[in-house]
Amino acid sequence: MSENKVINGVERVMSEQASRFETTVNEMNKLHSKGLEQASALMESVSRAAREQIAFAEQIGGEWRKLVQAATKNATELFAPKA
Repeated sequence: MSENKVINGVERVMSEQASRFETTVNEMNKLHSKGLEQASALMESVSRAAREQIAFAEQIGGEWRKLVQAATKNATELFAPKA
């Protein structure tokens, strides 16, 4: 009988350990999925910010070119001989 108790105890401990391991793996899967979702959201955010920065640089560049063109035209008119 004593031997059966030992065997039953070992089987119970192994079963509990397997259950804990399965729970741990399930939690790791959840955390992994959550981490991937967060990484994806971060990449989307970075991508959006980069697109906004490019659009802003394009806008500033266009405004700068307009100002340079207007300043050049004004300077040309100022120094052009008047008839």
